[in-house]
Amino acid sequence: MPWPRRRPVQAIPALAILAFAVFLTFALTRLFQVEQEMRSNVSENMLWVVTQAQVASHRLDEAVHRRVLGDSDVQPTLRFDVLVSRLTLLDEGPQRRYMEALGFGGELSMAFQRLEAIEARLGDVEPGATDAADDIHAESEPLLRELNRIANAVMVEEWESTGARLDKHRDSLVQAIASVMGITLSGCLLAILLLASLRDRLETQRLERSLEQEKQASDFYRSFAAMVSHQFRTPLAIIDSGLQRLLRRGETMTQEQRHTRYQRMREAIAQMTRLLESSLATARLDGGKVEARPEACDLVALTKVACHLQEEASAQRRIEVHASAPSILAWCDRSLVEQVLANLLSNAIKYSPPDTEITVGLDVDGQGRVVCSVADRGMGIPADELPRLFERYFRSRHVTNTSGIGLGLNIARHLSRLQHGDLEVRSQHGEGTTFTLTLPGMRGRHEHVDHQATN
Repeated sequence: MPWPRRRPVQAIPALAILAFAVFLTFALTRLFQVEQEMRSNVSENMLWVVTQAQVASHRLDEAVHRRVLGDSDVQPTLRFDVLVSRLTLLDEGPQRRYMEALGFGGELSMAFQRLEAIEARLGDVEPGATDAADDIHAESEPLLRELNRIANAVMVEEWESTGARLDKHRDSLVQAIASVMGITLSGCLLAILLLASLRDRLETQRLERSLEQEKQASDFYRSFAAMVSHQFRTPLAIIDSGLQRLLRRGETMTQEQRHTRYQRMREAIAQMTRLLESSLATARLDGGKVEARPEACDLVALTKVACHLQEEASAQRRIEVHASAPSILAWCDRSLVEQVLANLLSNAIKYSPPDTEITVGLDVDGQGRVVCSVADRGMGIPADELPRLFERYFRSRHVTNTSGIGLGLNIARHLSRLQHGDLEVRSQHGEGTTFTLTLPGMRGRHEHVDHQATN
């Protein structure tokens, strides 16, 4: 059975990049060649030189005849020098090679011989010296005819070379346009490959996030199952024991004894309710179902309400609120902050002696953030346990006899960071613990909105 052939997927971007580079190099080369060919145009210069030589020959013949007729202002020698300079240009370097390529090398040599003959008679040109004028005319007339032939040949050659040059430039331009089209196609292919790669990357990231969420959910359910099997056993045992005793001895119990049993069962049910609420809150956070809807909130008023509710729930009034101003505005979600404060205050009451005071401080730091600190004077937290305090299901070894499942602080920190704030802790074992909640102030409102827009 033959092996299936694999498509060279990895080679496609390399080939596209190679094609892009080849087409770009070819187009630039052709355009450079066209520019160089347009610069080197010998025939246009040659036609000008030949034309100037014709004009100089005419003017020399005219000056000679005017001098013979008695015009003393004309200078035939000067006109002769101009003619010599024009013909000398035709006899140098590329111009000489160009003339020989047209087949006029001999005529050019003959022209210089005629100039020698003219120069020999030029000194005899005086008023009335018609013989000298006739001899010069006899030499300049054939020279002028040769220059006319050369001019015609140069013009014809220029037309032909211009046509050939235009054809070549047109071919080069077509090749450059084809290369540009190749560059465009290669660029489009690269863009398509880039978009496909980005799409695959986004899909991969989405799958990774989904897998991570699945893993977190799986871990949560395993932990939840283990925690429920452990944490529910005690309250259920309390409820079952209380009900059994009421069934067996309820009629013989006093009202106070029945009330005590009912109260213990209610506390067990409340513990189970808190357990379920914390677990559901954790599940919502893991699933991204909790969103912050920030608004301007008076944290002083909000904190005082939260403290009052906790004092009523614990039947104790020992929470002192100290604020740096009567009203401190924070940019936060009111309901989420209430949950965080409820957790911090209930922990402070739970883990500190009844006769100690709990202090809540409210202030604004130098960066415009609102700071709320909850300090108790309870047993404190050992230094080696502080780094793990916000981990899920973590509980200090010194509070194993106190009800709790180790989810409250983990949820509180998540809710704080969800509002672009944070929750930190400072503690000294045996002296107390201080939790510090930091939230964006009104000065950071626009920064918060900009951050959401960029995300």
